[in-house]
Amino acid sequence: MTNKAVVVFSILIIFIFSLGIFYFVINVADDYKKGSSEADTQFRSFLANMNYEISNAPYLSPTYLEKLRELIQQNEYIAAVTIKSESNTYFAYPLSSKYISASSASPKIFVTSPALIVRTTGIPYTDTIDTEVQAAVYLIKPSKIFDYALYSFYIIAAGTFLSLIVLLLVKRSKKTKTAHNISNKETLSGAEQSSIETELTENDFSSKRRIHSDPMKKESVRTIDPMGLFSPATGLCWESYLETRLDAELIRAASSEQELSLVQIKVTNLLHNHPCAKEIAATLIDVFKFRDLIFEFGDDSYICVLPNVDLTKTLSLSEYIYQELKQIISSFNLTNQLVIGISTRTMRLVSGIRLVKESIEAVNKALEEPELPIVAFKVNAERYKQFLSEEFELANKSRVIY
Repeated sequence: MTNKAVVVFSILIIFIFSLGIFYFVINVADDYKKGSSEADTQFRSFLANMNYEISNAPYLSPTYLEKLRELIQQNEYIAAVTIKSESNTYFAYPLSSKYISASSASPKIFVTSPALIVRTTGIPYTDTIDTEVQAAVYLIKPSKIFDYALYSFYIIAAGTFLSLIVLLLVKRSKKTKTAHNISNKETLSGAEQSSIETELTENDFSSKRRIHSDPMKKESVRTIDPMGLFSPATGLCWESYLETRLDAELIRAASSEQELSLVQIKVTNLLHNHPCAKEIAATLIDVFKFRDLIFEFGDDSYICVLPNVDLTKTLSLSEYIYQELKQIISSFNLTNQLVIGISTRTMRLVSGIRLVKESIEAVNKALEEPELPIVAFKVNAERYKQFLSEEFELANKSRVIY
């Protein structure tokens, strides 16, 4: 998933979550605003039903009070009702309600919640006694609040479920793509590996023979850039420091029995002083973190050294960096070809020069086949061990010092 797609999807999820919250808040606020008039309507309806029951049974008789309890249970707006005179309380229901005070002598309606209001009216009981009917009336039905909360939950749950599905699909896509790249796309064929490996190994040992054949000959001194460790054009290490640092990392990896990967990134004909190259360098630093392990290479390439990182993880990182750099190149309206070559130590005692040569071969393979922008040089470890053994035997016979 590209950065643009992530941003769009994030905005969509935020919108869905906000929609769920706004649905609940707006509907509750609207009902609460209309609640006072609705409460009065419901109270008048309740009184009308009370008066109707008086025609069927005497007021405050046991039969009447039983009917009154049923009316309260049926009306969702009525939370509690009391009927009392100045000297006596005739009816309080439900007694367990928190809206009826706990005084056993004279229970009365007691409301502190803003979701309820108290409505009162008088009904004559006898010629000399008048009763007062008090009711705690909901401004919003509890069932309505529950319904709004439930629908809001459904909306938010749908957004959450959608997020989980997308995350699972992205994760599965990355795993499938990585496995496919390892098996079919990003490794050289067996015949190519063998021929390149043999050529590289022979070149390594032939160069060693030339160096040691004349022990009196002074070793050439590597030129060190006078401008410091980092190139002002990209902010990355100079190429001249690559071999020294790579050999040091290989020695450290071998002593700790750890893996090491080398990633070469080539953007054809894009010089390091181009503005796009600066963006590429900044992205490499952001992804690989250690600037002193990222080097300029040639006129249009970069080499990243990844200690303690195996081939599988390197391929995954390369897939990510390929997509990021592709977007950067496109943003400058450039069409330069972008390829990535990978080489790994694969638990070998190998020189830095050899790893670089292997990455170059992988890059050349990627350049030949545009549909394979990322190629990993896969080493035949057994063949390499056999070749080393043969070379050491030959060296001992010839008394060549290594």
